[in-house]
Amino acid sequence: MSTEKNPQEICKECHEKTRIGYQYNDGFFGPKLRSINHLEVGRSKIISSPITITLEFLYLVYEKVRDFFVRIWHSLFPRRPKIWGEHKNTRIVGTLRYAHRNELDVPIHHLKIEFWARTWWLQWRKLSEAYSDYEGNFVLPFDLRTARSWKIKKVQAEVYQFTHTYYDGGLLKLHEERFKVLPIRKKDLIGMSYNLRTVRLFLWEYRTDTMVPRVVIKDHDKDAPQKYSQGRKDALIAQILPIELTKIKHLEQIKLAPETISLQDIQNDYPESLTVCIEKKLPGYTRSDEWFGLRMMNGMNRGYFEPDPTEPGMYWIKYFGVCNYPHNNEYALPTAEIKFRIKENGLPTPVEIHLTGPLNAIDKNPWQKHLFTPESGDKWLYAKRIARVNGGFSTEVDEHFCGTHLNTEQYAIAAYRNLRLNPLSELLLPHLKEVVLINHSADKMLLQEYIPSATALTYEGLQLRNKDVMGVLDWNGWKPMRVLSEAHTLARAENLFWNVVTEYVDWFFAEKEDGIKKYWKEIYRMSEDLVNNAVPVFLSDVNLDSLSPEEKHLAQNRLTYYCGQYGFEKNKNRQVRNGELKAVSPLTLSEEYNETDWNGLKQACSYMIMMATFMHTWINEHQYDDMGEVLYNCGGLRFSEKPEGVLQPESELSIAPDLTRSTQMLFFTNFLSRTEYGFITRNEEHDINPEFKKRLEVHRKAFSDLGVNIDNIESRTNI
Repeated sequence: MSTEKNPQEICKECHEKTRIGYQYNDGFFGPKLRSINHLEVGRSKIISSPITITLEFLYLVYEKVRDFFVRIWHSLFPRRPKIWGEHKNTRIVGTLRYAHRNELDVPIHHLKIEFWARTWWLQWRKLSEAYSDYEGNFVLPFDLRTARSWKIKKVQAEVYQFTHTYYDGGLLKLHEERFKVLPIRKKDLIGMSYNLRTVRLFLWEYRTDTMVPRVVIKDHDKDAPQKYSQGRKDALIAQILPIELTKIKHLEQIKLAPETISLQDIQNDYPESLTVCIEKKLPGYTRSDEWFGLRMMNGMNRGYFEPDPTEPGMYWIKYFGVCNYPHNNEYALPTAEIKFRIKENGLPTPVEIHLTGPLNAIDKNPWQKHLFTPESGDKWLYAKRIARVNGGFSTEVDEHFCGTHLNTEQYAIAAYRNLRLNPLSELLLPHLKEVVLINHSADKMLLQEYIPSATALTYEGLQLRNKDVMGVLDWNGWKPMRVLSEAHTLARAENLFWNVVTEYVDWFFAEKEDGIKKYWKEIYRMSEDLVNNAVPVFLSDVNLDSLSPEEKHLAQNRLTYYCGQYGFEKNKNRQVRNGELKAVSPLTLSEEYNETDWNGLKQACSYMIMMATFMHTWINEHQYDDMGEVLYNCGGLRFSEKPEGVLQPESELSIAPDLTRSTQMLFFTNFLSRTEYGFITRNEEHDINPEFKKRLEVHRKAFSDLGVNIDNIESRTNI
């Protein structure tokens, strides 16, 4: 009997072997990274000097001692919920408005305002509390005699920001943090009323310098509208440090003695990837047609198979390249269209690869076309590599960053600006938190520094592409990927998870129906923020008749494919705001509860959760599987000086990324593939409704049979 293992067994073994993890050494005297905000493409702000580490250690000791005394201080002078004073015979009034110059007339509703007094012996006494109404007005009735008592040293009003909900002993609790202190002179408290007038707050503001909806963050450590939890920071830093030190070692070696390091040395220094592991046991398998089709269907790319309109049983996956975006002349990025046939085992096999665009540095005609088939010899192998690389780029930029990160941020901003008393805050905010923070870090690290230096598109080109892709993202009408066969495990898992999410959302709406309806106006305002700040529908602001025939064909080809890929229905009755046809559909157009919007709202909530959890997890978790080997799949192939351009074997290193880009690429794919914090079933911060975990657990085996460990499904788009 043969003891040789088949490819499926070997691939399974390598999947288990190459799963990414980390060990966290909390030693004070080893190198450390202060925070995720110090992460950089080059040399991050690692603390390595023995003197600095010692001072850092002493500072940490000081912080612990300080925090100890702060806790004692708070225990001696607590803030108790009791409201002092029996006769509420006067009041403090005012109005909350946004401070941004474009929103000076926009009220801030349902923020909590408290009125506090402090005695001469430092005890706190709460005199009143209230929430602002929908017009931003608030009234704090209080006992004037208590506030003016000789025992009181000072008084102040305080505005609190709602940050999150969590479960404690099965009970839902709200967490609010003090956002602004409004000092009041005690002697001014006379008569029936004291007017704080208009209080302007810089709270969850929209940026005005971006093409897509983003939140204002000037200084990540100081003015961000929310902060990473301590557990998240610890996990991030623990994961980053080992691979960051590897990257720093490589960059130093490249700078001082480049002749002593090779691309293979760089590859060997990082954890073994899936394709490297398989190649050691099955040489050539990861470059085969079988593996190519398998990964396009069930790998990181999770490709959308568009049915061929003329040949039943044939499908296309399309990765659009440079198109008409600003780009450099170092990297190739042709449009790659791959034609597949579904085999008897349910897996796709490529039969044609069409490349449109330059393949070398000599012929720059953007409309030149090249066709490759399995009969093309070595060029078929080269064409598959080009398609893999284009697929990796498109997945990272279009599906990962736009489809999950930026897409989730637009919902997060609108939700945090408006959902406070409505129970939907309990449902949605745990899945929408922290995405604005990681996106802010990605702006500099990825969009400004790494991607323009390692791929064909410039920073301006990336921004324009982000806007276009956002123009085909909408909750209305979205459906999970169509299942092509039993072997289409990604689509089966996606559909299963979608069913879990929609059932969970149905349950939640039934449980919280009264509260959702009572505070419907919060949903209306969230919807208005969402729609008003959405990008225009892709190509809705373009006169197609003004384009050349080639440009028009490309534009229409992209729109048709994107509509299928992202479940976008271009003919929906969409809103026109400020002269733009908006891509995102309104959640409701009514300030009062509207029965016709009920099911649509459930669909929208399910979509937000789906994008922030499963859709992001799938790409994130598989990045190192499919982009953990530089020569197999990288961000961009260089033209080189040879007339063959990128149609050359992997041994031709002039078309591969240079040494610097290679170590940066492997650093990022390691970093992004496993976060080890913020998962649904683990619920580290007790903010996920236990019912969600319960419903997911029911399908644990079904997911496992599809290759999905539910313990690895993230609760939010966090990195």
